[in-house]
Amino acid sequence: MTLSWRELSVKIRRRETPFYERLYTFAKAVRGISFPMNKTLHGFLYREWALRTTLWHEFWRVVYYEPIFKSQCVSVGENFRMHYAGNGSAKICGDLQVHIGSNVTIFDNIAFVGLKVLDKPELHIGDNTYIGPEVKFRVGRKITIGKYCMIVSRFIADNPGHQIDDVMVRMQSGGGQPTSETIRPVIVGDYCWFTLGTAVYPGTVVGDGVVAKLGTHLKRTVPPFCLVSGNPWKVEKKLPVPEELKDIVGAERYESYLDAHRDVDVGKYPVHGKE
Repeated sequence: MTLSWRELSVKIRRRETPFYERLYTFAKAVRGISFPMNKTLHGFLYREWALRTTLWHEFWRVVYYEPIFKSQCVSVGENFRMHYAGNGSAKICGDLQVHIGSNVTIFDNIAFVGLKVLDKPELHIGDNTYIGPEVKFRVGRKITIGKYCMIVSRFIADNPGHQIDDVMVRMQSGGGQPTSETIRPVIVGDYCWFTLGTAVYPGTVVGDGVVAKLGTHLKRTVPPFCLVSGNPWKVEKKLPVPEELKDIVGAERYESYLDAHRDVDVGKYPVHGKE
């Protein structure tokens, strides 16, 4: 009787007879073979591989992937860069109106999704902002990201994604679109840093200079220049407001930072109110 490859591999793993025991020992020895490493030779081969793949990706980024992505945006400023992360180019889904400022860096595996509930939802990304890999934007009306931000959030949305109130609609394929009443714009201020795992929910307004720690869930209004963490978020500490910012943002806006600081209760969970 002829054994299939799967049946043979099972017998070898079980080592049912001395013959299969020898095959198992041989296979294990083969899997353990390691080619000797030569520091000079393999060091050179590594550098050659790194240079060759980098040049290859950079060539296609410049002549193909970045131009086709920018063709789908409403506006893109100078010195835009899209880093390679395996996808080639980021895809814009739906009729999303993407506005990108100058000196912005993104990755090719970011998700830009515009919903169909309202016409021409908008995403604005400010100058000198860095959007890390695998960030997901789900836009129903408008999301605004400020200048000089570092965003590595996995989820930023101005909508709940699906129907909430009607269970019959949720039972349909795709879960149904959210209603226009559940879509609330998101605003992220300038100089913000959202680390990995940060989530930003509908209706959130984040002040300038906010740093969100790993896994923070942001809702409602977040005061400026604070270190926040948790779900629900709380203020861990007030961050310094450099006096040099007064020359950049103006005296009135600078004073608003200091005024907001006076009302912040460090270590307490804010009362977020009705969601």
